[in-house]
Amino acid sequence: MKDILSQIKSELGSDAVILSKREIQDTGFGLAAKPLIEVTAAVDFDAAREHRTARAGGVQVCQRTAETVAAPVDALSSDIIEIKEMMRTLISQSGIHEQNPLRAKLASKGIRQNLVDLILSKLGKDASIEAVKGLVGKVVKIGQPAPSRVWAFVGATGVGKTTTIAKIAARCALNEHKKVGLITLDTYRIGAVDQGRIYAKILNIPFISVTTPAEFKTALVKLDSMDLVLVDTVGRSPQYREYIPQLKEYFAGTKACTFLLMPVATRDAEMDTTTKTFSGLGIDRMIFTKADEAGSMGSVLTHNLIHRIPISYLTTGQRVPEDIEEASAAHIIERCLGEIA
Repeated sequence: MKDILSQIKSELGSDAVILSKREIQDTGFGLAAKPLIEVTAAVDFDAAREHRTARAGGVQVCQRTAETVAAPVDALSSDIIEIKEMMRTLISQSGIHEQNPLRAKLASKGIRQNLVDLILSKLGKDASIEAVKGLVGKVVKIGQPAPSRVWAFVGATGVGKTTTIAKIAARCALNEHKKVGLITLDTYRIGAVDQGRIYAKILNIPFISVTTPAEFKTALVKLDSMDLVLVDTVGRSPQYREYIPQLKEYFAGTKACTFLLMPVATRDAEMDTTTKTFSGLGIDRMIFTKADEAGSMGSVLTHNLIHRIPISYLTTGQRVPEDIEEASAAHIIERCLGEIA
């Protein structure tokens, strides 16, 4: 598509937009024919609209005269108008940032390339690292936990749910003097129940292990006097989609604030898959874990800018309760972009 856009821009100018594309068969070469991509592009003129195209390098664009064009601009549907504006921007910005040294520096921090180009396009000629920080600081979403006395922690296996819960429990119980209770649904992982019980004993807070939704609702009743109830769940692969309906049974009617935990070093594609899978629960906040194990933290910004789920906490090590930080825009940006010169 990059080559096609370049050709259209050369043929019709920067105001051209793509209206449609489809695969066709070149019948001129019989069985040896290769598939062609037919792209219909258009450009507006003051007097009339003209469709023109050329065929080269396996790309065929239909030619139409002004007389064959039916609808005026004001009759185009809103989605065509939106596509037109997007394509016009894409064509005009195609390749414009490739020589900008800031582009490679931002990408090296783990920020997805199309987001880097979008940021630089927004800033234009004034793009600098400070301008990037200023722009990202305005759009990155940070949020304190939603108001609820039940906090549920979900995520894939090994993301650090139990340790993170212990850190939050310690902060709330020791620093904020709240009455905190722990519930675990994780009776599958070896030692999970014992680990939770040990943390609860150290903090002198109640701990309940449950195996069914009915037991979970009963446990919530037993902990009704608590200011905050933290719920540890079973870690599951994002590919195990049957797990989400099972969890929904536990939390139905509880109005729990649900945190999705994600290690910072997770690849973008895996972050997207995990978020899509667990979104069936209704994710309220993000907690990014194991920041100390990641070479760069641009994935945090990429995920936040794409999925728009507010970040509440960032964990930075195994120490309980020290290695956890409340998220702030300035802190996230400094960790992700602070070393770029």
